[in-house]
Amino acid sequence: CTQTIIDHTDLIRNLVNEIATFARFTTANPEHCELPALSQETVARYREGHPDIEFHINVAGDVPTMRLDRQQIKQTLINLIDNAIASIRTVGEISITVAHRPEEKTVTLVVADTGAGISDMAKTRIFEPDFTTKKSGMGLGLAIVSTIISDHNGRITVADNSPQGARFIIELPV
Repeated sequence: CTQTIIDHTDLIRNLVNEIATFARFTTANPEHCELPALSQETVARYREGHPDIEFHINVAGDVPTMRLDRQQIKQTLINLIDNAIASIRTVGEISITVAHRPEEKTVTLVVADTGAGISDMAKTRIFEPDFTTKKSGMGLGLAIVSTIISDHNGRITVADNSPQGARFIIELPV
């Protein structure tokens, strides 16, 4: 009975946190930000707590300093990494790749995992509020991510990862 109470308390806490985050969502407050350093900082909080998951950060090319809302981009990474961890369940890998594409004047941020992947049906609705494939949560996490990226004049898509898992591809203008 105690475990059931603890589980339900955690569920309610997560629901309240998601609602609160969505309700107080503000417009971006951009400042100079190093995306590779922010990625390293965000991943650092997960490494010790998930010893069965390998975390990789790859930086391709010379990534320029960008004007980003640091807290919002960090929240984006947290949401994507949390989802990747939930998808992996036990042993797996999460890789974050940051690449500058000077010819396109963009920086690409890719979060890929070796988890269960995302069905084709879910891919079409994954960024909608209230859509979830999980037993807990309200389906706001990826809706928030999509809004954050849109506020940064960027674009986010989802694709299959090879040989398994999912890849979230974020393109941000430089």
